[in-house]
This record gives sequence, C-alpha cells and structure tokens, in this order.
Amino acid sequence: MWRFLASALVFLLLAAPGGAEERPQGLMWNRSGLPAQLPLQIRTLAGADYLLHLRDMETGRDVLAAYVRGGEFFRVLVPPGRYELQFASGTDWQGEAALFGPGTQRFVLDPALSFGASATKKEGHLVDLRDLGDITTRNFAICQRFVLDPDSVNQPWPPIWQPGTWLPPEEPREYPVPRYDLVSRICD
Repeated sequence: MWRFLASALVFLLLAAPGGAEERPQGLMWNRSGLPAQLPLQIRTLAGADYLLHLRDMETGRDVLAAYVRGGEFFRVLVPPGRYELQFASGTDWQGEAALFGPGTQRFVLDPALSFGASATKKEGHLVDLRDLGDITTRNFAICQRFVLDPDSVNQPWPPIWQPGTWLPPEEPREYPVPRYDLVSRICD
C-alpha cells in the first residue's frame, strides 16, 4: 500500500509542469499614466503565443504589456505616443520573467509606430504576424461623431410667451434637452 502511494506521488510530481504558468490573455499592465484609448490589432497564426511590450521612444521605458494568444483575435487599446513594439514568442509560457523559457524568440518591429487622436478620429495600427518573414503593418483608425437622438427633441415644447397674448408663467418652463449618441466606425 505504501509503495503504491509513494509511486503515485512520484508520478504526480513528474507529470506536473515545472515552470509553466497559466497563459494570460490581453492587457497585462499599463504603466504610462495615460488612458489607453487607441486601437492596436494583431493577427497571428496558431502554434505560438506572443508577449508584446510597447517601449516609449521618448523615455525608453516599457509602458504597456499584453499577451497575444496565437491564432485568436487580438485587439488592445494603447495610450497615445510613439512606441517600439517588442515581441517575445514561444509555446511554453513560464511567466513574465522567464517568458517562454530557453526557446523564447524575440524580435522588434521596425519602424516605431505612432498612436494619436483628434476630436473625431482615434488612429492606431494593424500588425500582421502571420508571416514572420514578411511582417506587415497598416494604419487602422476609428472615426467617431455625435448624432442627434431625434426622440430627445420630439417632446412637446412649452408655450412661448408673446406680448399681448397671455401672461408669462410664474415658474420657469423646462425645455427638452437634446441628447446625442456617439457613433463609431472603422475608417481610413
């Protein structure tokens, strides 16, 4: 009996992965101090995962980290700025310090990418890592505008006082306040 329990314990210890950690997903941290509002989309193939670090070109500091699961849709919002995108890739995630172990592959996207916004447009990028020999990037933007909600002004308005017709109201009248909806779409 004791021999069976000892054998089972040894088997369980050997079967447990040594340094493996649960694979994260998406944004891991944002140390920029700025709101993350600008789109970055990454396309990958299944078979390898990626750890992405955004390094601020002005300060040289890593400001954001995200985990990309290979083959899955990935989009993260990043803060405004100009960043060098640094990738680590592999199949056996072992944590942020050890990355993917000795088999970790590293590469840097060149040139650095700029992310910015105006009153009507949030400008980001789409990075395609499906062919690491020919990595492509293209601009990716979200345009926004406010659209009047017609129901917000489709209410009866109080009568307007005109001299000689009737006395003005004793209390102030409430007029409908127009509401606007924010509409977003992908644009050039």
